[in-house]
Amino acid sequence: MAKTRKEIDPKYQWKLEDIFDSDESWEKEFGEAGKLTEQIGSFRGNLGSSSDRLYEALSLASDLSLKAERLFVYAHMRKDEDNGNTKYQGMTDRAMQIMVEMGAESSYFEPEMLAIPEDLLAEWSREERFARFRTRIADLNRKRAHVLSSGEERILAMAEDPLTGPENSFTMLSDVDLKFGTVTDGEGNEVQLTHGTYGLLIMDPDRNVRREAYEKLYAAYGSVKNTIAAMYTASVKADVFRARARGYDGALEEALFANNVPVSVYEQLIEAVHEKLPALRKYMEIRKRCLGVDRLEMYDLYTPLVPECNIPMEFEEARDIVKKALAPLGTHYAELLDKAFAEGWIDIYENEGKTSGAYSWGVYGVHPYVLLNHQNDLSHASTLAHELGHAMHSYHSNAAQPYETSEYATMVAEVASTVNEMLLKRYYLARETDPRKRAYILNELLEDVRTTCFRQTMFAEFEMKAHRMAEAGEALTVDSLSDLYRSLNELYYPDVHVDDNIALEWMRIPHFYHAFYVYQYATGICTAIALSNAILEKGETDRYIAFLSSGGSDYPVNLLKEAGVDLTKKESILSALDEFESRVEELNSLLGGKN
Repeated sequence: MAKTRKEIDPKYQWKLEDIFDSDESWEKEFGEAGKLTEQIGSFRGNLGSSSDRLYEALSLASDLSLKAERLFVYAHMRKDEDNGNTKYQGMTDRAMQIMVEMGAESSYFEPEMLAIPEDLLAEWSREERFARFRTRIADLNRKRAHVLSSGEERILAMAEDPLTGPENSFTMLSDVDLKFGTVTDGEGNEVQLTHGTYGLLIMDPDRNVRREAYEKLYAAYGSVKNTIAAMYTASVKADVFRARARGYDGALEEALFANNVPVSVYEQLIEAVHEKLPALRKYMEIRKRCLGVDRLEMYDLYTPLVPECNIPMEFEEARDIVKKALAPLGTHYAELLDKAFAEGWIDIYENEGKTSGAYSWGVYGVHPYVLLNHQNDLSHASTLAHELGHAMHSYHSNAAQPYETSEYATMVAEVASTVNEMLLKRYYLARETDPRKRAYILNELLEDVRTTCFRQTMFAEFEMKAHRMAEAGEALTVDSLSDLYRSLNELYYPDVHVDDNIALEWMRIPHFYHAFYVYQYATGICTAIALSNAILEKGETDRYIAFLSSGGSDYPVNLLKEAGVDLTKKESILSALDEFESRVEELNSLLGGKN
């Protein structure tokens, strides 16, 4: 049974008081944000009358955006502590409403700015005071064909709240209402099955434990499969609606356009991964042999291949090892890690009602936060390193950039987090000489690539095909979506038994409610392999810190190219997967296999 929030030692909880010292302070700022929201409309109709008028409006909008962001982050993270807390559910909804109203009231900005002659707008933006807004103005010109009239923009902004309904409903169903029962562990104890414990149980060396956890988890999702199918279908249709309303060729094109990512980057990722599926198949052959099973099941994919070398790790030990592994990033980076651990930046352990998984959330003007559901093993040490990568990215960007260009795109965010994971694995491999332990760590590294590149690319392919089905007028049903997901598993894992349970896996993936997000995990790990090699082998730490400090000052593909990796070339993916292939051969040799 998961502990209640009050049973968690405060030293393992984050300190959201650094954002607002009390809920009363939050309420005060909420009132101030409401007043600013009312003022936004006063510029309507004459935004382009002078550079002074435009600057005043943009400045007010930035001030409001920062307040609204702080309000939302605080309320949402309070809710994430216990999703059943109705007070913070309400505060989160109110903060979201402020953001919706802000979007609605400022919806005329882009149409009116686009009505300003391009040359004149460029002339104004060259004024020194406009420096923090230049990136936005330049990007606006790129979007001219997809910005609608003031009235239409207002309607789309107002519609955004109900359009996010499917995601909110899924979160409540999956994280709060849905119960998974208990599982008997290898010692005969009844263990409450939760999102957090499932991650451990599916790695258990006892195959019966893995099977029971697997079957009970999917039995729960299967019991509400029509409800989840309706939620996901509504989410996909919302994506298609947004894309069509703005005149994009499709939902994928709209999602990639925001960061100026060529569609070819997405498609080439899938192509490259398909080319390297033989390496994944070889890895599955090693897994089957090491586990000694006649047929590899989906619940066999996560258990360590060298269980007797399993490395248990309390949080304090994970903290210390992560600090040592990230030492190549410099003394200032190390000092920031010490602050994160000592000053309440991190919420560490699972409790009843807490949001599952892990994330980092940057707060401009304060410091970043990290949510964990830590379990005592090496895998969760990797999660810690991963989320600290996000957090340190936020810290450096916020410190170096004005608020307007401090927010970085997800595509580069997943690079920073995964570089940390790669540095951690390389730290272990550089020091471990025992063949069995080395095989264990190699297995962990291969699992990182399998789950972050191959698996997330499979997810990306599912999203692309599901959206294109909807765009073609094909029905999205439990059966059509499950058949699609089953076929992809058969492609990626031809030697693994693809059963009826795994065909339902798409139902439990929260990232699917942020369409076309997950491909960036795959591009991120491929880029991270290259950058971590450059840091360790060429000492390119300064170049990497400059990348962390760049925020949203340019488009992600350009920033990554400046950092040293060109994702417009398929070879950037293939070269990373070449390393996966070589590591598979090394693991095979260590475990006594034949090449």
